[in-house]
Amino acid sequence: MSDVTLQEKQNSALVDALKGFWIEFKRNRGALYGLVFITILGFVATFAPFIAPYVPEEQYRDFLKLPPVWVEGGSWDFLFGTDALGRDQLSRMIYGSRYSFYIGFIVIFFCLTIGIVLGLVAAFNRGFIDNMIMRAMDIILAFPALLMALALVAILGPSLENAMIAIAIVYIPHFVRLTRAQAMSELGKDYVSSSKTMGASKARLMFINVLPNCMAPLIVQATMSFSSAILDAAALGFLGMGAQPPTPEWGTMLADSRQYILSDPWLMTIPGLFILVTVLSINLIGDGMRDGLDPKMKSNK
Repeated sequence: MSDVTLQEKQNSALVDALKGFWIEFKRNRGALYGLVFITILGFVATFAPFIAPYVPEEQYRDFLKLPPVWVEGGSWDFLFGTDALGRDQLSRMIYGSRYSFYIGFIVIFFCLTIGIVLGLVAAFNRGFIDNMIMRAMDIILAFPALLMALALVAILGPSLENAMIAIAIVYIPHFVRLTRAQAMSELGKDYVSSSKTMGASKARLMFINVLPNCMAPLIVQATMSFSSAILDAAALGFLGMGAQPPTPEWGTMLADSRQYILSDPWLMTIPGLFILVTVLSINLIGDGMRDGLDPKMKSNK
């Protein structure tokens, strides 16, 4: 009976924590607007084959560089117009959202996994192991992020997968340092000492006792890094080191259309705006999550 009561209390505490998070989150109007946009974009990306009016690689030679429907000469058959090869811009933007989410999720998955493990190992093994891990992270951080990503892609070869690997390597140190700092602040607390006294193993201390109390700042960092990963992948694609044509990735679309920036500016404007609004929305969500998860940021209202 006591176990049931304890479980009910834990569930009630979780529900209260989620309610408190949502109350703080929704006070940030920018975060709400960002969440709405990202939710719509995520829906569009998920159901891209059913929403996109055309196949993104299909070429319509009779409609080369057709302007968007709101520009004189546009057609309702191609709402966002067509590119220099006659491919529908709207369909390519819809499928491009898939690549953006794919890049963000894969990069953050690897950053969180590797960063948490290395950060906890460093925090629990002070001395040689800690110094080795942190000096390696310092070396990576000593290089400008985009420059190092370019160098890694140049070594691995231009492709979307290699670009994601390079971006993940560049971002891992941020997660390692944050995890280590949070874990070290938890190690001196009573619950850790009690677990040690009861004979808890180091692995249990790291992943069962300490890690859950370190997740709030890591979630915020992951959200911010998600947008940065999309932006860096677009930059690598624009430089020809990321996704390769005819992949409808937004950065690659910018690169393909840069020679038409004066004659047909919409070819660059539309992908650029999608990158801008997507990154801005995710950053606003990150701000809202920080307000909801960090007790120091909670409003007194």
